[in-house]
Amino acid sequence: MSTTMRVLVLGGGGFVGGRIASRLRNAGRFSVTVASRRVKREVASDAVLVLDGLDTAALRRALQSHDAVINCITGSAATIVRSARSLVEAQLGSPCHRLIHMSSMAAFGNMEGDLDDETPLGEGGGWYAEAKREAERVMSAAAGPETGVALLRPGCVHGAGSHLWVGRIGDWLRQRRLGDLGSAGDGWSNLVHVDDVAQAVHHALELLRPGQSLRANLAAPDSPRWNDYFVALGCRLGKASPVARIHPRQLQLDAQLAAAPLRAWERIAPRLGVPARFVPPALPPSLLTLFAMDRRMRAGFAGEQLDLKWTPFNDGLADSAQWYLAQRAKL
Repeated sequence: MSTTMRVLVLGGGGFVGGRIASRLRNAGRFSVTVASRRVKREVASDAVLVLDGLDTAALRRALQSHDAVINCITGSAATIVRSARSLVEAQLGSPCHRLIHMSSMAAFGNMEGDLDDETPLGEGGGWYAEAKREAERVMSAAAGPETGVALLRPGCVHGAGSHLWVGRIGDWLRQRRLGDLGSAGDGWSNLVHVDDVAQAVHHALELLRPGQSLRANLAAPDSPRWNDYFVALGCRLGKASPVARIHPRQLQLDAQLAAAPLRAWERIAPRLGVPARFVPPALPPSLLTLFAMDRRMRAGFAGEQLDLKWTPFNDGLADSAQWYLAQRAKL
């Protein structure tokens, strides 16, 4: 790429979007604008833009000065779908001819087995999965002679900053609510380090051309089963070692009976000024299904065409544990 590419990162104030913006800016061949409804000033970008992804007119104005857009917007089902529709509508007639959409492994729904880049999307999986499938359909329809579209489907994104797959997992491990789950934790984790997600976006931007339509699963080839991840992370966290063996009945009671009151406490506690260390995260029942699913994402396109250099699992584990311990030391 000989000239500077102007890239708009929607949802660039979040965990994944922020890491993507930082990667592109450090590459030195991109001019990066981070857009979000609430942008933190410390994000790595050349410009920041307060923008509602549901505002088609505002999106259309923003796209007039960009060559590519990366959609990292998440939230409710309505937000995920409506923001995709707004982006596609705003892109029509603009000079922005490269669209990269961050989808998710969840779009496969309840499918199990080996899933490659071209495996048709499944069904089920809850509201999030259905929203991700619909957003993919909307974005796919935008591909045309003048517009290239890349759909990237990360698995569970870990690494420093991952509240979902490091922060809350670490809390559950230290509380002896997760550990060796036996057969309930034999599913594949499909972990991918956040730096590898950013690397995939970077390489996809350089590869994607108008008229192309690309799909890529993002899951590290050495990603372990959930039990192995829990044990390895628990050992790294010190106080979670030795890792507890969790009885199936304990797991079911935690997810089915305790989840609702804990979610209510999570909402109320901040208003009462209760420190975060006294607010144990709820264990959603949907995660029990995920932990047992025999579903393995195969990332052939990412490894062969995007030329990803995957972060070794142990390196990502060390990065995750260091961040977790540093964050919890502040509480």
